[in-house]
Amino acid sequence: MSLIDVQRTGAVARLTLNRPDKLNAFNEQMLDDLVARLDELEADREVHCLVLRGAGRAFSVGYDVSREGGYSAADHTVFDDWLQLRRKLDIWRKVWDFPKPIIGSVHGFCMGAGVALAVLTDVTYVAEDAVIGWPTMPLGGGLLGPINSWFIGPKKAKEMSFVAGSRMSGIEAVEWGWANRAFPPGELDDVTARFAAQVAKTPLDLLVLKKRAVNRQFETQGFAMSMMFGAEFDAISHEPSAVQTLSAKVRELGVKEAVSWFRDAEPGSY
Repeated sequence: MSLIDVQRTGAVARLTLNRPDKLNAFNEQMLDDLVARLDELEADREVHCLVLRGAGRAFSVGYDVSREGGYSAADHTVFDDWLQLRRKLDIWRKVWDFPKPIIGSVHGFCMGAGVALAVLTDVTYVAEDAVIGWPTMPLGGGLLGPINSWFIGPKKAKEMSFVAGSRMSGIEAVEWGWANRAFPPGELDDVTARFAAQVAKTPLDLLVLKKRAVNRQFETQGFAMSMMFGAEFDAISHEPSAVQTLSAKVRELGVKEAVSWFRDAEPGSY
């Protein structure tokens, strides 16, 4: 069964990250399914725009770093780690480069890689009480900061990156420029659907050109290159002994217990 649900309403396709029992954490199957669904919808000229959302209580809490989650950087060389990170960034770039507009609809928790995915949608609507944040354990670095600095500026990007578990609300996300608009949680789906229907009325060829014209401006300033640099910085950041100790704690204790252990630990004790 696919972990990405697709529903079509007229010229709008709604993609739902469908792993609600894991708060839509990304495992390998979900990433593969996302690529497959995007490829199908890119080829479908009846679809003019997409809505990307999450099922259940969250948009997505990011990559699955649990013991059963799959890939672990600790089990690979730095080179293999770098290749794996580039593959994941290629998927997020696929969202950014997707020829048709993608509207992000963010509710509940949006953490880690979920933040990167959501901010790379063309228009991002959020629930006012959404919780948008960086990972609760400092297991890497170089992915979220560079991408988000283009939208919220380097000062805010550093503020969020330097402290594990930093968060912003949906309202703050709009104030900082991360999202377009915030709505009461009960209104988010309906408002997003109405906006998507309006977008879909524009001829497809014009939508493709309009999106590319704006993205091209970012590209000439080096956006895509800075995004891909993140794979190198993140692979390097997995190597320090302190990070390896923290990663081992996650594998030993599980995510929740490891986060509690980290919060109580003194700096320099790991």
